[in-house]
Order: sequence, then structure tokens, then C-alpha cells
Amino acid sequence: MKKILIGLTFLTAVVACDKNGQSSVTEGDVAPVEIAFTKNGELEFLNETGEAFQKIDIEIADNANKRARGLMDRSKMEDGQGMLFIFDDSEVRKHTFYMKNTRIPLDIMYFDKDSTLINIARNAQPGADSEMSGGTVAGATSDSKFVVEINGGLADKWGMKEGVTKIRWNQK
Repeated sequence: MKKILIGLTFLTAVVACDKNGQSSVTEGDVAPVEIAFTKNGELEFLNETGEAFQKIDIEIADNANKRARGLMDRSKMEDGQGMLFIFDDSEVRKHTFYMKNTRIPLDIMYFDKDSTLINIARNAQPGADSEMSGGTVAGATSDSKFVVEINGGLADKWGMKEGVTKIRWNQK
């Protein structure tokens, strides 16, 4: 067993060094992870009469792993794109989001079980220390079943209204 450990230690040292005995891994060589957008469907935002007033392509996060990953490790997202988080009926509650490894400002919109907009965490900023921007983001003010994330500032630009705007979507 001792010989195996010595052999593994030597092999690790050889692999980590170049031909001159210098470390082949230097600080700053690690490229940041970048995850590309994957279209899983389309989502429409509806006004008080049920008419669509804005449409986006969506990625769907419908299980624990996808929801935990969210929009982490993305340096950009087009204005016509977003992410829809779908929670099981047993998971409906006042959701709160955390922007760990999120690189772009987001509008995080919470919707109830009837797909009606509850409230918006507007322009949540990555890396900030405030509860309203970055880190833990302002959560839903009541139980939410769906959450939609779009680029920061678009909710106001597109005219999203709490208690009025609804969503509907289709999955590819």
C-alpha cells in the first residue's frame, strides 16, 4: 500500500510539472465556465385581457438540479431569452433566490399557481452585498409556483404589472 501511495504522489508531481520541473498550472490559467442558452420552449406574458404582449424563448428549470443551477455561469443573455423555474405543487412557497455565480443583472419575477405575477425583484445585481441586489434576492411576497428570470430592467421596460400580468408557455 505504501508503494502505491508513493507511486501516485510521484505521478501527480510529474503530471503537474512541465519538462523544466516548473508547475504547468499557473494562477489565472483557469478559464471561467460559460454555459450557453438552450431553448426548451417559448413563454408569453399576457395582459389583463389575456393577450400576449411579449414573447421570449425560455430554458426550463423543472427539477432540483436545474433550479439550483439556474442562470449561473452566464456572461450574457439576449433580451428575447429567459429562464422559467417550475416548482412541484408540494414545493409552492415564498421562494427566495440566491445569485451565486450569476454574472448578469436580472429581473426575477414570482408567479402564483394561477400564473399571475406576484412581485418582481428588479435589476438584481450579481456580487452585491445588499439583500435586494446580489446574494440573496428579495423573495416572493406570497406563495409562488413559477419564477421567470429575464435581463435586469426589462420587466419595467415591457410593462410587467403585479397582480395583472400572467404567463403561459409551451415546451419543445
